[in-house]
Amino acid sequence: MSITITERTQQAEQLKRQGRYAEALEILRDIARGAPNNVAVLHNYAACLGDLGRHREAIDVLNTGFAKGLNAPESWLVYARAQAGVNALDAAQEAFLKLLALRPSDPDGHRDLAQLIWMRTGDQNEALVNLNRAIERNPNDWGLHITRAKIFGQTGDPQTSYAVLAELANRSGGAAVLETAACNAALAINDFNGALAHGRRAATAAPTDDGAQTAYVCALLANGELEESAAVINQLRDRQPLNQLFIALQATVWRLAGDARYYDLMDYERFVQPSPLDTPKGWNTLEGYVSDLIEALDAMHCFEAHPFAQSVKHGSQISSITTAPYPALKAFEEAAHGPVARYLERLGEGSDSLRRRNHGAFHLFSAWSIRLPANGFHINHVHPEGWISSACHLRASSAEPDSPHAGSLKFGEPGVATQPEIEPELILKPEPGVLVLFPSYMWHGTVPFGGNSSRLTIAADFHPTA
Repeated sequence: MSITITERTQQAEQLKRQGRYAEALEILRDIARGAPNNVAVLHNYAACLGDLGRHREAIDVLNTGFAKGLNAPESWLVYARAQAGVNALDAAQEAFLKLLALRPSDPDGHRDLAQLIWMRTGDQNEALVNLNRAIERNPNDWGLHITRAKIFGQTGDPQTSYAVLAELANRSGGAAVLETAACNAALAINDFNGALAHGRRAATAAPTDDGAQTAYVCALLANGELEESAAVINQLRDRQPLNQLFIALQATVWRLAGDARYYDLMDYERFVQPSPLDTPKGWNTLEGYVSDLIEALDAMHCFEAHPFAQSVKHGSQISSITTAPYPALKAFEEAAHGPVARYLERLGEGSDSLRRRNHGAFHLFSAWSIRLPANGFHINHVHPEGWISSACHLRASSAEPDSPHAGSLKFGEPGVATQPEIEPELILKPEPGVLVLFPSYMWHGTVPFGGNSSRLTIAADFHPTA
């Protein structure tokens, strides 16, 4: 019996939920070849290309779909994100506006449009113009209010963000989505008692919602409630055993509790390894290759402000760099392959969350670049969808006599509030052309730096290949 398009598409979606995007893409590509005039098929194919950072291909597929009558809001969202991914910023902004003309209250469209305008201008008021108009037309749309409140927090006004969300949560009578957002906003302003109250209501209202339960865990940790946080984390890990954030939260509880299992996960000597990039074909020296990387990335970094909900603060970020039309960026995967292969060989196999997935084969999942000016930094974070993560420093900040760790990479200090507070356990000084490899579940961030220099890096995640 033949398998229908719907059944094959469901197979691809299941693979995507497992993080197996490359396999999902093969199925969706095959479906598209067999049904070239099915615009829904073209949308699904383009969306998966976008998930993999193959934005130019996604644009081509959607242009074909639009010519055949595709006009879904979801497709314009994929198209807009793809145009932003190739730095076609005017085209991206126009596509977001087309989406919102079709679906005026779409919260994702408003969020992404506001983010694009914010990154281009650094102006909160300008970023919120379209969203404010939508709220005037739809004053009772909670999704729009939540989106605007979160944008306040991401653009430097966390107090207003919490005030709006707390009031909405109260008016809703305890709606889980609003209590979750209010919990996270309360944590951002260090109102830990308020966060716990919102978190409990969110967790009670949505016992199987990972977002609500994660917010509750963070509120519990901020208040030193280890036993309850451990119980909730165990449930999260049962549902998503490969989620690197959940592993990090579990490790944080173990560290606070003095549990020896923490040190099996956080074996810095074994699991954090700096390694120079290999010199890829076409370059005679690593120094020459790094110089070309810097030139290409400086040409691409065009934003004035950081993206929303990312670790970078007071800097800029660009995604999907290996698909950009610069030879040095296209060669990054080759330059990183040797260091990652040697890292995995040194790791070996084991029963822990990192090594039990190590079968020697791997592939680059995503790569992006961050440029930090003076006073820019990364908050402590993990990469939830990763396995092996990396930071490759290309241009480091200048040395500061009074702050020897300025601009350095730090590990072990949680990106969530804890009671008591936890200090970093490892600090590494950046070296140009050196790829620092580590498990994606390890908390990491940067030490702020001053002066007039800037810090340029490439970050990348690698997945095991089945």
